[in-house]
Amino acid sequence: MDRLGMLMILGSALFNATASSMMKIGFGHQQDLLERGFAGAVFRIAGNPWAVAGVVCFGISFMFMSAALTRVDLSVAYPVMSGLVFILVLGVSSVFFAEQITLMRLIGVFLILSGVLAISR
Repeated sequence: MDRLGMLMILGSALFNATASSMMKIGFGHQQDLLERGFAGAVFRIAGNPWAVAGVVCFGISFMFMSAALTRVDLSVAYPVMSGLVFILVLGVSSVFFAEQITLMRLIGVFLILSGVLAISR
């Protein structure tokens, strides 16, 4: 994997984790998003600026990953991006959302990252 490919994967991971965090800010305190059906959920998402920003960030993440896939094998790029997202989301969820980082979560992330490392070699 070349340096530019890795930078594109990193960009994809950063925007993906940012998008998920924005969705949490926008809807994490609410109950069932689908309680009014699919159409109601679409309108709630479209009317929530955090959700709209999250969708935009998912789109940017998609663009970075698309560009990365022109340089890096899918079987390497996607697991590496996913592993980076796991680490980023774990940190963000702890710092900004006061979620607990338990021993089991750390073990799970370690096992996932071990698998990503094995795949990327």
